Amino acid sequence: MNDSLPQLPMDHPRVPLPGPLRRRWQPLRLGLVNLFHYDSEEFWFRDGHLLLRGNNGTGKSKVLSLTLPFLLDAQLKSSRIEPDGDPGKKMAWNLLLGAHERRAGYAWIEFGRSGDDGREHYLTLGAGLSAVAGRPQVDSWYFIVEDGEDPMRIGDGLWLTTEQSVVLSKERLRERLQDRGLVFDNARTYRRAVDERLYRLGVQRYDALIDTLIQLRQPQLSKKPDERLLSDALSQALPPLSPDLLIDIADAMSRIEDDRRQLERYQRLRTAVVAFDKRYRTYAGMQSRRQARTVRQAQTEFDAASGARNDAVRRLAATQEAEADARARHEAAEQALTDVTARLDTLRDDPANQDANRLDTAKRDAEARERSRGAAVAAFEDAARRLSREEAETRRLGETSRSATEKFEVRQATALEGSSAAGIVIDADAHLLTAAPATVATLPAGDLNREAAALRQAIAERRGHVTHVRRRLDAFTRADADRQRRLEARDDRREGMEAAEQRRLEADDAVTHEGTALTAAWSRYFDGLTEIAVPIDERDAALEAAAAWANALESANPAVTTLQSARQSLLLRRAAEKAALDAERAIAASERRALDDERRRLADGVDIAPPSPHTRDAAGRATRVGAPFWQLVDFHDTVSATSRVGIEAALEASGL
Repeated sequence: MNDSLPQLPMDHPRVPLPGPLRRRWQPLRLGLVNLFHYDSEEFWFRDGHLLLRGNNGTGKSKVLSLTLPFLLDAQLKSSRIEPDGDPGKKMAWNLLLGAHERRAGYAWIEFGRSGDDGREHYLTLGAGLSAVAGRPQVDSWYFIVEDGEDPMRIGDGLWLTTEQSVVLSKERLRERLQDRGLVFDNARTYRRAVDERLYRLGVQRYDALIDTLIQLRQPQLSKKPDERLLSDALSQALPPLSPDLLIDIADAMSRIEDDRRQLERYQRLRTAVVAFDKRYRTYAGMQSRRQARTVRQAQTEFDAASGARNDAVRRLAATQEAEADARARHEAAEQALTDVTARLDTLRDDPANQDANRLDTAKRDAEARERSRGAAVAAFEDAARRLSREEAETRRLGETSRSATEKFEVRQATALEGSSAAGIVIDADAHLLTAAPATVATLPAGDLNREAAALRQAIAERRGHVTHVRRRLDAFTRADADRQRRLEARDDRREGMEAAEQRRLEADDAVTHEGTALTAAWSRYFDGLTEIAVPIDERDAALEAAAAWANALESANPAVTTLQSARQSLLLRRAAEKAALDAERAIAASERRALDDERRRLADGVDIAPPSPHTRDAAGRATRVGAPFWQLVDFHDTVSATSRVGIEAALEASGL
């Protein structure tokens, strides 16, 4: 049925088996024994590659469906064995073929690799199958041939049939393998052993790998390359996530959303705090300047008072020095007067000078009396004049005193009323505002000054209080005016928001109405399409997306996008159909020309033998791109026995 290498009898001369070329596992051979229409067939890989070529129905797909990935998956379900997943294709039919009552067979594959020490290692995986007519269930067992000191390979130390070409049973296979391999009764244990020896992925990752291989093997992926279908196939091959992991992811996403909302709140709070801090800094600066105004004024007054005090201290020191000098001069004058007086008394006590003294004394007395009389007359006249002036001054002072008393009493009453209204507490016993005018007039100058200073201090303090109250009143008035403005602004904003909300509702109603009309128009347009075919599900999805798009108006119109995609698909189909028609037209023209040439040759009596296929030419492989790296196997529709000469020719052509 094919020109591949069959399993040779044990007495046939040995053919060198392929060996590994890499340090990683790579497939070397695979084979079928008593399966489908194969008695015992081997297919050799070339550097891990194998190309099966032939017409439809020659058995290419059966070779793969009965070997890979079946020998890695070890499941007999049609959905996992057949590339198209047809449930009607049972594994039992591959054994019985509708013509056998009982039949058993094997499928196997051999892997190899080179060790670091140069030693070659081999691993063979296989599955045994047995079916009986009338029973849909197929018995299966699996085996693994381990590496050893003397490798046991199928065709070299190990055969799956007896010398009479009878397929080995499970028990006979276990006896033949002995300690060189393992036989498994169930698929689960076999899969775990394969994973441990080839991949070491673990159960879940190994299952995901096999599911991916099965999905990628679907013929639809190769007939119509589509990245979306490939993505869907890979997604379906992924193992389902565990519920615990999904719960953890959902909790994490929920926490992320909560953190995002919390972050937004913090950001809004930070913005508000920054705005408040800016306004409060301005307010605090104004208040600080206002509060510091009194302090600055007091500091100025203190500086002025300190300067006046320093001047007074300097003047006091100068006056004290002048007083000390005057005292010294006064004491010196008194001392000189005392000395002169003492000499005068001494002279006066002298007897010789007594008469002269008496004459001088009498003269001086007379002169003194004359002067006294003149002085008395002048004093009398002056006293009369002073008396007149004093009487006039007394009358004037009396009038002034009465007027001052009246004014003092009026001002005292006014001051009392003002102090009472201002809240100044008056000491009734000592304060000027409550003392009688006569009492005030008799007060010493120092007490009067102190009382006046205390009164001025109280007035200054009360003025300060009044100024503070006025400032607070002004601040309150401004704050109240600002509050009124904010209330008015809030009312205006509320009215504006209500008007905007009304306009938004009206706009939403208009958008909803327009979206409904747009969706209905697109629905009518889709219904009226004749050339461009849009599937029902895509059309419904496009209409739903268009309805949502009408409310958001973001990106492109989904209906337009769907229509453009359908138009592009139609153009691609038309272009593909045109290309196919052109190709068919060219092939038909070529065939017509070939038929015309053949007709002319036959009419002329000329019969030319067809040339040998390039696959039969030993030198033809080098002329084909990629052929030197692939093992080429041709499949034919006729069944013929392969002679030893054909086998040797095939070996020579393949370079083995």
